[in-house]
Amino acid sequence: MFDNRGAYDKTAAMWSPQGELNQLDYARIASQRGSATVAMVLEGKTVVIGGELYHDPLIVRPQKINEVDDDLYLVASGLSTDATILLNQARIIAQNHKLVYGEKISVRSLAMRLGDIMARHTLAGGLRPFGCSLLIAGYYDTLDVANLYFVDNGGTFFETRAYASGKGASKAIDFLRKEYKSDMSLKEAVEFVLKTIKVATDKEEISRDNVEIRVIPTRLQAEIE
Repeated sequence: MFDNRGAYDKTAAMWSPQGELNQLDYARIASQRGSATVAMVLEGKTVVIGGELYHDPLIVRPQKINEVDDDLYLVASGLSTDATILLNQARIIAQNHKLVYGEKISVRSLAMRLGDIMARHTLAGGLRPFGCSLLIAGYYDTLDVANLYFVDNGGTFFETRAYASGKGASKAIDFLRKEYKSDMSLKEAVEFVLKTIKVATDKEEISRDNVEIRVIPTRLQAEIE
């Protein structure tokens, strides 16, 4: 059948007759080519994030899971340059919020602000959608609560108990729907994250050597090291 997408992907804001934004679909494909990432919330108080690390003997391993503020982290899957732009924006937004309101920004507010930036890139002329999706997680001592949000390339965001992005995300999400339990111990959760990344990547061996693990709140990090 004739593929007429080319006529409708000249700009990010042009709808196809099928009701699709083809440039946004291409951006999602870029995200799916990024390294696998999995995150899950344990009983609403702890988040465990695992990100597959790129391995090249000539390249110093880049950090996969990035700090935005105290106990507030962002991990992107997809085009690394786009991820850097959004990470820098996240840090600016978080610091401005703290200066104005005297408190740390919530995970929802940060997801909403970044989602707004990403959505605008599907509307404005001369721009393109970001080629990465985001997982944002944070913990608040005063409320004793942890939150996890996913932000799509087009700016759609939602809170989730467990989610995956990057390579093999659909397989990992299906696995999470069947096997995820919020009452796992911390060590069980770490092993479960590694297992989920293994499902996503179809690799025979996945271990702490090729996956970066982050536990939020960070005071619990020592328990898995």
